[in-house]
Amino acid sequence: MESPKTFAPPVTIPSPYYAKVDLWIDHSIFGVDTLIGSGFLRKYDRNVFDCSEMAAYLEWMLEKHGFDTKICLADRFANGSIAHAWVAVDIPPKRYYVEPTALNTDVFIFSTIKPYDGNYEDYSRYNGIYEDIYAATKNSRVSEFDWWNDPQLAYNLKESQGGK
Repeated sequence: MESPKTFAPPVTIPSPYYAKVDLWIDHSIFGVDTLIGSGFLRKYDRNVFDCSEMAAYLEWMLEKHGFDTKICLADRFANGSIAHAWVAVDIPPKRYYVEPTALNTDVFIFSTIKPYDGNYEDYSRYNGIYEDIYAATKNSRVSEFDWWNDPQLAYNLKESQGGK
């Protein structure tokens, strides 16, 4: 019996990664809410499509639409015992945060954290904040952020690269 072929996903960041900008008409926090309000095509899957892949995808999607974003990482989120990743969105004069895993719960579709929200301080405490995917993966494995290996989401990247 012939053994099945295995697919080894790329361990590098696709190039070009930030290829095409499709400016979003509303660059307020409400514009962020509207853009991400439809959620992901992919459900949360621990160690496969978890907070780091979700944050990287959200950062890419928001950047693609002209938002100034960063990837945030914490070793012990909210003084707990788990590592976590999320996205910062700078809309002058304020910084907002987007909780990527909230997009996949049955309670609500998305979660933007505003400066007046009770949990804003938890999101303001990160061990690292990174300008882009290249900085975020400089000291972390690319496989922690590799949303582009998911067939459902890879289409979005290929489309932004001109359908190649």
